[in-house]
Amino acid sequence: MRLRWIVGGVVALAVVAGAVILAILPLRQAPSASGAIEITASMAGFEPQLIRAKAGEPVRLTIINPDSPYHTDGGGWHQFRIEALGVDARVPPRARREVTLSSLAPGRYEFYCDVCCGGKDSPAMRGVVEVRG
Repeated sequence: MRLRWIVGGVVALAVVAGAVILAILPLRQAPSASGAIEITASMAGFEPQLIRAKAGEPVRLTIINPDSPYHTDGGGWHQFRIEALGVDARVPPRARREVTLSSLAPGRYEFYCDVCCGGKDSPAMRGVVEVRG
């Protein structure tokens, strides 16, 4: 009986640990080999949708568009736009584009794609760069 409780506890702990890992994975920021944070912009939306940065430090981003040119919505193009910073990077199908955000002040900067997939009104096609002091 005691062994059954121990095994049950270990299984429950493994399930909880797995759930925590799955919840945290979308929040990770994976730097590329060049040190830039990679953001995928696809028909499914942006991944990740939250980028964290330190105030006063440049943020290098690599926007990756894995979509094909045969999409009827936008021709497979995507956009990474931050109005507050005057950033408007357009990425052709199956390509990538480097963007550097220089010396950001603390705050939240919304980015979006308004080329396809419901445009900036679609929650999947929006994200935030969060800058802390």
